[in-house]
Amino acid sequence: MDSHNEDAVSPAFLYPLCGPVLKTKHIQAARQAGEEPAAEASFLQHTLHLEDSHIAAATEAVASAGVETFSLFVKFHKVAGSTWRQYVDEITGEGSLCSGDCGFPGWPCYQSSRSKLEYELCPRPKSSWCPKRPKTCTFHGSLGVIYQAIDGQNLTVANSSDLAGVRNLWPDSKRFWLLHRVEWARKWLPQNMFNLQRSRILITTVLRDPVERIRSYYYYQNPRGISHEQFLAFLNFRRDYVAGNWTIEGFETQAATPKGASTFSILHRSCCEYETWLGHGSVEKAKITLATQFDLVGITERMSESLVSLGKLYGLTADEMAVIGQGVPRDKDNSDTKLDWTDEEKALATYIANKSTQVYNFANEIFVRQYLVLFNNEENLKNAVERFEAMNP
Repeated sequence: MDSHNEDAVSPAFLYPLCGPVLKTKHIQAARQAGEEPAAEASFLQHTLHLEDSHIAAATEAVASAGVETFSLFVKFHKVAGSTWRQYVDEITGEGSLCSGDCGFPGWPCYQSSRSKLEYELCPRPKSSWCPKRPKTCTFHGSLGVIYQAIDGQNLTVANSSDLAGVRNLWPDSKRFWLLHRVEWARKWLPQNMFNLQRSRILITTVLRDPVERIRSYYYYQNPRGISHEQFLAFLNFRRDYVAGNWTIEGFETQAATPKGASTFSILHRSCCEYETWLGHGSVEKAKITLATQFDLVGITERMSESLVSLGKLYGLTADEMAVIGQGVPRDKDNSDTKLDWTDEEKALATYIANKSTQVYNFANEIFVRQYLVLFNNEENLKNAVERFEAMNP
């Protein structure tokens, strides 16, 4: 769009700029619940890179109360991300205003700015609402963080023949420095980047079947636009967009519809989020980003398994996660507003989601590898899920 409109917001604008210490959970509680504590099992990168002396030192510090935990939850749209976010906020003790700041509280406004004038009108808060310096980022600004962090970077993998393998996860210090490239993310990253031995970073996300995500996004955004004709118009433009056949006229036409995509950043929410934010449009780079940067990649369709894995990562038992879950509202479910798929709609959505589906399929692979490291075997995971669901049906 930039090449057609001098006032269009540049990518630098579209993809740009609080909290208590992690709640300490005793390893003994995990043993009493019949689990091997996540701290002793070690976090993924520490488990598998002990030959590196500085990582070994960090491993020894994982169970120490003096270790500061910094958290980044990369929050996509319509993936049950609000549920995941609330679990992370509760685990870390960070209030939603603080965790949602991400160092750039005006980020959502920037995403919908169509011109420099609109950009200038976006809010620029002078101070944070947080009572203390934050250590987490769990709202949609996290997408901008990961996008800018990997921009122009060669993300090396330890084993390219086994991309889903957890050995490819970068050590904490290396990931800290990658995130530090994003100036506005420094608001919640460690203040001293030259003494990271007692700091750890946990990066998580959750992905959903992208075909269903497209439909859910449309009906969530258009609760009154319930007709197959309108949904088809929505899909047809996105088909043209991913096929490279879109026009400015077509973009402006759909932008004028109720809840239309007013910017390309908003457009990507409805069709192409995974490859856009994780790979700058490249499926392969998106896969490498997941493999090298994420401690845990959850799957919406396997939410209970994903949540107990999240708890394990942070050193919490399934029982403790269930207690947290009892206070977490259910994510917004718009199933009642959706019409059943028609064959034409499903075919269009499948075509549109081709790249995202490849990323999602890889996410399923990497999730299995990650939870097997966290729980040692499928049976332990199954037992944890049963306890979690029994307490939090």
